[in-house]
Amino acid sequence: MILFKTITTFIFLLILFPIMVKGQISQGGTPVRIEKLKSVFTDDLIILPSVDHFKLRQASFRDPAESMLKPFQFAHPFDVSFNLKNSGKWYSDNELNVWQLRIRSEGAYSLNVIFGRFKLPENARLFLIGANSGEIKGAYTSANNSISQVLAVEPLADDELIIQYEEPKGASFPGEIEISRVSHDFIGVTASGTHRPLGISGACNVNVNCDVADGTEEIRDAVCRIIIAGTEICTGTLMNNTRHDRTPFLLTANHCINNERNASLSVFLFNYEAPSCVSIDSDVSRSLSGSSLKASFDSLDFALVQLNNSVPYAFRPYFAGWNRKTQAPSSSVSIHHPLGDIKKIAIDKDIAQTATFNSSYVARGFWKILRWDNGVTESGSSGGPLFDQNKQVIGTLTGGAATCQVPTNDFFEKFSLAWDYRKETTKQLKFWLDPVNSNVEKLDGLSPAAGTTLCKPFTNIKDKDSYAAIQIINGFTKKGYFSGSNLAGFTDFAEQFTSTKNCEVQGISLGIAKVKTNPLFAQSFINVQVYEGNELPETLLYSEKYDIKKFWVDGMNYLKFKSPVKTNGKFFISYNIDELHEGDTLAVYMANRKSDSTNSFYLKNQSGWVTYNSQNLSGDGSALLTELIACNVDTLSVDSVIIDKDIKAIFYPNPLKGNMNLTVKTADEINCPEDVAVYDLLGKLQNISCISNGSNELMLNFSGKRPGLYFVHIEAGGQTIVGKIAYIP
Repeated sequence: MILFKTITTFIFLLILFPIMVKGQISQGGTPVRIEKLKSVFTDDLIILPSVDHFKLRQASFRDPAESMLKPFQFAHPFDVSFNLKNSGKWYSDNELNVWQLRIRSEGAYSLNVIFGRFKLPENARLFLIGANSGEIKGAYTSANNSISQVLAVEPLADDELIIQYEEPKGASFPGEIEISRVSHDFIGVTASGTHRPLGISGACNVNVNCDVADGTEEIRDAVCRIIIAGTEICTGTLMNNTRHDRTPFLLTANHCINNERNASLSVFLFNYEAPSCVSIDSDVSRSLSGSSLKASFDSLDFALVQLNNSVPYAFRPYFAGWNRKTQAPSSSVSIHHPLGDIKKIAIDKDIAQTATFNSSYVARGFWKILRWDNGVTESGSSGGPLFDQNKQVIGTLTGGAATCQVPTNDFFEKFSLAWDYRKETTKQLKFWLDPVNSNVEKLDGLSPAAGTTLCKPFTNIKDKDSYAAIQIINGFTKKGYFSGSNLAGFTDFAEQFTSTKNCEVQGISLGIAKVKTNPLFAQSFINVQVYEGNELPETLLYSEKYDIKKFWVDGMNYLKFKSPVKTNGKFFISYNIDELHEGDTLAVYMANRKSDSTNSFYLKNQSGWVTYNSQNLSGDGSALLTELIACNVDTLSVDSVIIDKDIKAIFYPNPLKGNMNLTVKTADEINCPEDVAVYDLLGKLQNISCISNGSNELMLNFSGKRPGLYFVHIEAGGQTIVGKIAYIP
């Protein structure tokens, strides 16, 4: 990392925290550090006018009777014009020119920025840093350049931002950056400590992972939260088309996105939901920026946009099916983000009615929900889908008067009319969602995972292995650890895996036993590496740094690779400790095999790679407590179920993916949760949602857990059944 220096005595050192990747629209990386003089401590700071939270909240939480539409304003916009020439301060060394601007809006729960002009040369980087929190978003790079030359980014939980632009000297052209809007969050829509006042939506709202929502596991993944132009929140739905080509069309309300500008300045957040029925905050990293408006019509209040980027597989995208028939649904559900809250579901068990929203809209062009049986919609739910009894989209939410106190009279535009009520391609859905002109009336949803090989976790740890951070002892002298920092000269530690066909490694989990870092240093890295080789690591395929200050002790730490690594045959996952500092301590758990010489663990010193059992006086073998996450593999396998004492049991599906429930069936009666315990590879008891489904069947939900292997212990018939389950979020 480059260190910028000024010429005289320094009194201020801005140490940027290690990268915390906060969204698919950013590319990762760590900003350079800048040492500043006292005289330049404040000349790059812009302070925005004060904001009255109380008045803005009163206006935002308005009576639904005052306005039947249901978007939700959460932030106050400041339209500005800050660019590389009129604001901030430049720094320079032999390699880089760096521009930095600080923006403060006192008391903001979060700030979000819209770049009205964004065009970067290759290898230039832009970061947003929370001045108080140290949270980093970025890097935004030339990969974020678009035809519109604008970029909207996710809110960052702080009331002061540092915007830092880094441009290599000799770049092909000067970067063009202009901040056109800064929005002050007066509600709290980010997941960062106390900044997120979870539960601001009505108490009657139902989380999508509650029991009452069973059966909606796939369609809920089609729904996302939308931040429009930095200030308003709505809901949208990914839609399938008759080509089944995964074009990222997204359906929402016209009063949410009604022009190309709002489409381009929208940020789409996926998977923002609690993993269970308990309202806990969720990950806000799965977001995409920008879209183009394809079709909209104000009198039916629908808008169809196409996202600027494909939705990554890691976002668990589902492209919802639809039904353009005019027949009323026998029951309905709507999935949405009320007040920007985590994903909720509203359920109506009765037939929807044909109705008119008001005189400004197409007569009898809406489905009317007379009364919700579970849940309700609120501001922020606008654009949320209405699914029929077959889980196909039949409309999107325009508005209504429903509240927790009186959950009645919500209106959804009719998909059947939006289909081709108007003949202009820019005012109908047919042209876009039926590009092959099939004239089908119904279309099933599409999961990109269908027909593909699921990713799975694998480990060399055996079921009966015990774990330890095994010390290196020379006589009575302790020299550190066989799997980490030491004085014995070991610098690299590797675990061997084998597959007979191609394998794509997505990341690695390490069972961390000990971490201690020298506070004099901002970062302490290990380099995780992938090697090919037969008996020993030989050819380096991949290397990536991770800061051990971000590791948690006595737990599995998942280290995701920026790019999948393709291997074939034998390969090794290793980590190197050369970039740890004096005073740092690291140890990874190992299998402590006292009577088993099976070994897959290798170490490297100045003499080269050696096996662990060649160094251990007792000759015992070992394996690192590791799980690799791999895709498209053949012979690496996971035990589907382990059964003690011939008791038959079924655990499925295995591997388990995303929000799917794990179903457990046994011959004997089982009670939930009394007869169930779930442990990770370290033997740590996990808090897993358990749902009874009869006397011999239960369902477990792993949503929110880290990827890896888990052991499900079931007490049935006075004996124990243990299932080994592979879970991939």
